[in-house]
Amino acid sequence: MWSPEGDELRKSNRRRLRRIRALSPFHAAVEVLQGPRSDISVTNPEIDRSTEISSFWNRHMVRTDRFLSAWESSEYLEWRFAEYPQFREFMDLWGNHSGEVVLDYGCGPGNDTTGFAIYSGAQRVIGVDVSARALEVARDRLARHRVDPTRVSLIRVGEAEPSIPLDTASVDYVHSAGVIHHTTSPDAVLAELARVLRVGGTARIMVYNGDSVWRHMYVVWTRMVNGDLSELTPREAFRVCADCGAPESRYYEHHEFEAMCRAAGFEASYLGGYPSLHGELDVTMSEIETARQDDRLPAESREFLERLTIDSSGYPMVDGYLAGLGGCYRLTRV
Repeated sequence: MWSPEGDELRKSNRRRLRRIRALSPFHAAVEVLQGPRSDISVTNPEIDRSTEISSFWNRHMVRTDRFLSAWESSEYLEWRFAEYPQFREFMDLWGNHSGEVVLDYGCGPGNDTTGFAIYSGAQRVIGVDVSARALEVARDRLARHRVDPTRVSLIRVGEAEPSIPLDTASVDYVHSAGVIHHTTSPDAVLAELARVLRVGGTARIMVYNGDSVWRHMYVVWTRMVNGDLSELTPREAFRVCADCGAPESRYYEHHEFEAMCRAAGFEASYLGGYPSLHGELDVTMSEIETARQDDRLPAESREFLERLTIDSSGYPMVDGYLAGLGGCYRLTRV
């Protein structure tokens, strides 16, 4: 939660981002001298697979502008780890995947596809997404890193029917960060991921965590109790607040998502929810106490705040797990 140290970390990370942007043109000029970039293609970029959700993610990406240099791309990955403490650890980035085929489902502009390609030792990295625009940014980014085109594939897929054009049991490791909670059919997505993952293969998946400070303090306390969303249910309000009002945005209690994973053919264990420097670790204990004592606060949120504790690093905990929005799961194909 809020602390002087955390406040300085937020300021430091903002300064870091400004420095990255300022220095990137210089590094881009230097990298020109290293020779031509990789020629990486996107499979099925012209196929019309538009749905409300895929159209939304063509308009709204995690990052819309292209990286000017490989240096900027790498620095941005490190900035992101600082912005979301424990994200690297919970999602096991980048791990040792020497000789393996890695699938990044919902790769967006290629953050993790790029990380796996340059850091994990994977034999092949496959980035899959519904957004042609995001895949083009990912293609350009991987080319700037001069990744061998034979080691990476970018594939556009449909959203309404989540079929992945890969052979059964052809993948060793699946990664999906912040995607499945936005899909029309999350159960079908999990089943398809189970199909392409070999028996004994593993996965890390992040979906939005219902037991999170952001949900209870921002969505419920700030927007529903004291703001403009008082007429909505918690799940309706969450959808409005998350990711620019994406057509689908769900949160899951961890026992709920574990059950979905087991039904799809996985063993699943919840690791916790990594927090954000903004919207969670900047919330003060006095704000939490004020919310807890407000009679207007729904019973579910009051109970969450009563169970909330703070660990030695200043991170929010509930029932022994970190209580950030990024709910992470370790899966094994059975």
